[in-house]
Amino acid sequence: MNSISNMRNRYRPQKVKYLLIGESPPKCDDENVRFFYNPEIELHDNLFKSVMRAVFPTSMTDYQKGDKGKYLVKFQSKGFYLIDATDIPVNKTARKERREILRKDMNGKIGEIEGLISIKTPIFLITRNVDDIFHEELERLGYDVTFLPFPCRGYQKEFINRLKKVLTRHGYRE
Repeated sequence: MNSISNMRNRYRPQKVKYLLIGESPPKCDDENVRFFYNPEIELHDNLFKSVMRAVFPTSMTDYQKGDKGKYLVKFQSKGFYLIDATDIPVNKTARKERREILRKDMNGKIGEIEGLISIKTPIFLITRNVDDIFHEELERLGYDVTFLPFPCRGYQKEFINRLKKVLTRHGYRE
């Protein structure tokens, strides 16, 4: 198991109540990678900070450097889990090739999703590529699916507001 898988599995909840699906893990050769589940790297972590601002809007006002591990444990304890649509790092790959990789991996990933959650578990697809490829099939299977734009380049507020709105609809409270 690689370091990305180890970091992710460390924060896997007993029961997944809310599933977020990103595009792919970052390409890395060691533990010093900017990754959602890496508690040691906090700089330029837009996805982590935006997710936490939506899930923990009250306590995130007191967030300080070094708190990432504490928030990952809180995230886990509330039943949240983030996986990737493919386990192949595509962050340095052309858009067309990314989409081909996602399509190729979709059936296997849907099998993994079915093993993680119940049909009532809300799914949040992060990035347009992931949404374009997975949304229709997951809805056809009966899942409640929401698209979230990746929280960068001005989309942070939209990401946070959409996530909060759907969480509220599902009865989530901080």
